[in-house]
Amino acid sequence: MLRKTYSLLKKQKNSEARAASSQNSGSSSPQGKLSKMLSASGRIGLMSLRKIAQENNKEVFIRFLRQPVLAGSAIQAGSISSQEGSGIDEMNRTQIFEPSGTDPDASPPSEALKHAIYPLVKGEYSNSASKFFTIGRIDGNDIIIPDFAISKKHAVITIDNSKFYIKDLGSTNGTMVNGTRLDKKQAKIHDKDVLSFARYEFTFLFPASLYKMLRGE
Repeated sequence: MLRKTYSLLKKQKNSEARAASSQNSGSSSPQGKLSKMLSASGRIGLMSLRKIAQENNKEVFIRFLRQPVLAGSAIQAGSISSQEGSGIDEMNRTQIFEPSGTDPDASPPSEALKHAIYPLVKGEYSNSASKFFTIGRIDGNDIIIPDFAISKKHAVITIDNSKFYIKDLGSTNGTMVNGTRLDKKQAKIHDKDVLSFARYEFTFLFPASLYKMLRGE
C-alpha cells in the first residue's frame, strides 16, 4: 500500500514538473529567440525574416519582432576623402563623405548593407542598457555598420515609453532624418522615417510595416 501511494505521489510530482517546464517554455520572450538570430553586428538575415513572414500571419510576426527595425534602403553616391593625419592614426580615422561627385579611388560601399535588417533588440550577450541602441562602426555598438564613413560612435536610438528618438553623437558625417541633418538635440522618429548615416540610408519600420514589405504587400 505504501509503495503504491509513493508511486502515485511520484508520478504526480513529475507531471507537475513537466507542466511547469512547459508553461515556462511557452511564456519565454519571443525576443529571446530573436536575439539568438542576430549576428555580431546586430543584423538578422533578410531571408530568415522573409521566411518567418511568409509562414506566419501578421499578429504572430509582430509578437515575434515586437520592436522596429532599421531596414537598409539606399546607398548615396558620393566621394570619400581621408582626414589629415599620419600612419595608423590616419587609417583609424573616420573618412569624410561628400554626397556630390564620385571618387574612383574611394573604398566602395558595402552593397550587403543596402539590404541589411537591424532590429532594435539586444544581442544575446549584450550588457548595455535595454533602452539605448548605439550605432557605429566598431565593436561595442548595438548596431555595427562596418564602413569608414561611419564614426566609431555615430548615433544612438532611445526607446522611451514606446516612443523612439535618435541623437547624433558628434559624428563626422552626421545623421539625418528624412533629409534633415540633426543638431545636438535628439529627434523623435516614426514608422517609415528615413534615417541616414553618412552614405547609408535606412528606413525605420514598425513590425507591421516590415511584415508588409517582406510579403510584397
